[in-house]
Amino acid sequence: MSLSRCCKGGSCDGDVSHISATGQCPGEDCCREPQTQDEGTWDTSAIEEPLESHRVTGHDSNLPIRTVHSSGTLRESVNDDVEEGPPHTEHVILKFQGSNCPGCTGKISKAFQSMRAVHNLQMNTVLLQAEFDLDLAKSSVRNVIDSVKNTTGRACQRIGDGWQKLDVVVSGACGDFAADAMLPFGVKDVTQVDRHNFSVKYDAGIIGAGQLLKALNTNVDHSVSLAVTKSHGEVPTEIRATAYTTALSWIFTVPILVLAWAPLPKHTIAYGAVSFALATVIQLVVAGPFYPRALRSLILNRTIDLDLLVVLSTSITYGFSVASFICEIKGTHLVSGIYFETSALLITLIMMGRLMSDFACHRAFRSGSIKSLQTRSALLVDTPDSSVEKELDVDVRLLQLGDTFKVKPSCPVATDGTIVSGVSEFDESVLTGEANLVKRKAGSSVIAGSVNLGGAVLVQVTRLPGYNTIDEIAGLVEEVTHSKTKAQQTADEVAKWIVPASATLAMLTLIVWFTVNITYREESTSSAILNAIPYAISVLVVCCPCAIAFAVPMVLVIASGVGAKHGVVFRSAEAMRVARGVTHVVFDKTGTLTQGCLSVVSEEYFSENQSLSAAVVLALTSHSDHPVSLAVSKHLKAAGVEPATVVHVTPVVGKGIEGTYNGQNVRIGNARWLRVEHQPAILSLVSKNLTVLCAVQGDRLIGLFGLEATLRDDASTVVASLVERGIVVSILSGDEIGAVQKVALKLGIPHEVVRARCTPREKQQYVKELMQADNNTVLFCGDGVNDAAALSQASVGVHINSGAGAAWTAGDAVLIRPSLLGILVLIDLSRDACRQMVFNFTWAAVYNVLAILLAAGAFVHVRLSPQYAGLGEAVSVLPVILVPLQLRWRKYL
Repeated sequence: MSLSRCCKGGSCDGDVSHISATGQCPGEDCCREPQTQDEGTWDTSAIEEPLESHRVTGHDSNLPIRTVHSSGTLRESVNDDVEEGPPHTEHVILKFQGSNCPGCTGKISKAFQSMRAVHNLQMNTVLLQAEFDLDLAKSSVRNVIDSVKNTTGRACQRIGDGWQKLDVVVSGACGDFAADAMLPFGVKDVTQVDRHNFSVKYDAGIIGAGQLLKALNTNVDHSVSLAVTKSHGEVPTEIRATAYTTALSWIFTVPILVLAWAPLPKHTIAYGAVSFALATVIQLVVAGPFYPRALRSLILNRTIDLDLLVVLSTSITYGFSVASFICEIKGTHLVSGIYFETSALLITLIMMGRLMSDFACHRAFRSGSIKSLQTRSALLVDTPDSSVEKELDVDVRLLQLGDTFKVKPSCPVATDGTIVSGVSEFDESVLTGEANLVKRKAGSSVIAGSVNLGGAVLVQVTRLPGYNTIDEIAGLVEEVTHSKTKAQQTADEVAKWIVPASATLAMLTLIVWFTVNITYREESTSSAILNAIPYAISVLVVCCPCAIAFAVPMVLVIASGVGAKHGVVFRSAEAMRVARGVTHVVFDKTGTLTQGCLSVVSEEYFSENQSLSAAVVLALTSHSDHPVSLAVSKHLKAAGVEPATVVHVTPVVGKGIEGTYNGQNVRIGNARWLRVEHQPAILSLVSKNLTVLCAVQGDRLIGLFGLEATLRDDASTVVASLVERGIVVSILSGDEIGAVQKVALKLGIPHEVVRARCTPREKQQYVKELMQADNNTVLFCGDGVNDAAALSQASVGVHINSGAGAAWTAGDAVLIRPSLLGILVLIDLSRDACRQMVFNFTWAAVYNVLAILLAAGAFVHVRLSPQYAGLGEAVSVLPVILVPLQLRWRKYL
């Protein structure tokens, strides 16, 4: 195995936490903030010698290498020239630790905005992620991470950089591990997470995880094992820490409450001394962490946030509690009504509120995520071709490209792969929403998370965990939370001003009550201000921008999770908002209203060498994913045709494909493009309402195919339901008029809204004209490259997953299973989600107005005491999180 030299001679500036396989500090690409991770080990004794196909026999730095990218596939790339340096800009995604309080994300956003090297910043409040473009000429990723941490106090790590990652635990004195380890070729860098935990980034196309772990154990004196992974639904460390702190606060608060409220014998000084000691511990241990965060925000970011309000309110209540206790010792009394039970209970209830809202937010997000479907182990088959199979139960992180694993009955598939042996039926409903079982045999693809409900099968790995279908769909689902509707942008602006406004209102409350106490109650100056302070403290504590900031993101998270379980993935927040008001639905025909697989019912050749003509047609159709090309290609291959050697093959979008054979131009496509539409043979097929594919050599017709499409089983139901709702349904197609009218007739769609022989530009223009007429909201549903322009033009572009991948980029939503029922789900879910958003905004507004009035004493006989105002965050946020959860139990099909 080829080994690179260690980092001792590299330019690491004494920092051995980041070691490159080239012997130099990789800089911005590898630098991550340390994060807490539970230690643990995984039994590596079962790791055998890797399969022969994965052996590393050497590498020439000038040759192409195989790298794994976010798509989970392999592609060829050439090593960058060192002298050329890094690219000018780089797309970076950073994941932050801690709670996802809107005030915190606001501070982080402001810190990024102050950096000249950061452009196109997008902050995700729910996922607590920052996504931006970085100008590498001005800064590096590591500098950005360090700067944000210094400014906000929030640690972060880089994610989504395309490299495979393996977390390991090194036993013993591991301070020298990063410096002394001889890293095998294919490893990008090693990052030290904490004293024993390290994160290794590597190229899975060069070295597998099992090989990597074996090499690390061979090249170092310490024992290296896999770190124990946390389950997807496990409560994060930050929330657990908040829970422990809250529990500690209650332990010290309860005795104070007992001494203050229980009918005990009067020992004021003794009870006060005990309460003083306990309240001081609470103020230092529980409320203490708020102080540096608040001061950092105020001094460095010049921002007044929730932490500052907590510091002000708790400091004032504690200070007056101490003053009241001192007065008790001296034999006098303060009239403020604030004592140690007030300060202790205020802090405890603030922590309780934060814990409840953070936990509810975590559960709401995790419960709708499909990442929990990823299994943690796989049954690796080491010798699939021998008579005796050797099975090893291994961690899925040790799977390598090309490995073979067994899927037993009633067990989920560990990762994407191809069946090499066996036949079975799989339940893919948890991923695609497809209720029917899907039959798979040797050569068929299976997806991670699907459940084997038949016999055992052997599967060869094609995509590794972290880049498989589960992660792909989860990424699409999470993508919607990165975008913002206009309502959310307004809400963010409002939330930004709530905290400063509450501080201003607290000052006004203090002034008003001071004036009232002096003018109308004729109190002394000291008594008037002491009686006014509790009202001001209540106003400081009770205001909460979280409900407004979470009003839209929480609905997006929950609704997108519900949609994914029904086979619908929203790719933008605006699409979820707009879809409820759809007035027109425009369908593509081939592959959308009809099934993607057509059948060839007529085949005719017009050349002397028919086999050669068929070979040329096969060579051209093999370069296209269009349903017509796929059907003809499949038909010819079934007839035993071998493709001819055709060069310079070029797809012509909306028309066909052209190439060169023996110096002559050969083309396949529609009759109009080839200018043969008036030939009798073609007119005959058109009269039978068949889809026609023509082939020409030069200007001479050499082949003709008639294809017939079958309507999707749910097409009639969906169209009828849309019409019943008052939605106008249209059909656009590049096919001949007869074939299109035949489908329209079966579906009951009037010929006035049917268009045939449409080019991609004409489809786009039709959608544009519909949108301009009476401000219609148009939904376009298509499946292929020819539909990409119309998908982008429509108010809501929906890609049905049976065509080419380019349309995925253009669509606002994706139907991940080939069923048109997803259109109905999309519209209904959009309607319900918007209702939940309206409820959330209404509740947030009502809460803040009513809570401020109660806290400020606007009602004569009812007021909110400072100690109970601490529950304000929980009372405001919990309905915003919990009420939208009802979307998960609604029936959409």
